[in-house]
Amino acid sequence: MPARFKHFLAKAGSLCRTCAACIIAGLWPRHSLSDVEARLAACSSRQQVVITSGVFFLLISLGFFAAQFGWIGILIYWMTIILIIR
Repeated sequence: MPARFKHFLAKAGSLCRTCAACIIAGLWPRHSLSDVEARLAACSSRQQVVITSGVFFLLISLGFFAAQFGWIGILIYWMTIILIIR
């Protein structure tokens, strides 16, 4: 595997892990983003992949459910995601 591709995968994985940590920190009120990121970084790489994939699978599943209610459902879905991340 070329070095550029490995670098791209590492950067994409880090970005996805940060996004998942942001959502987890938003739902877990007593812990900050840096605390959740530190806990994720302490896990093995397999556990990190499982947690990150689970969060994104849940987001996609909820997005498909919200799409059943039309543009109002998608609007409520995105507003909820924005409020969780803030």
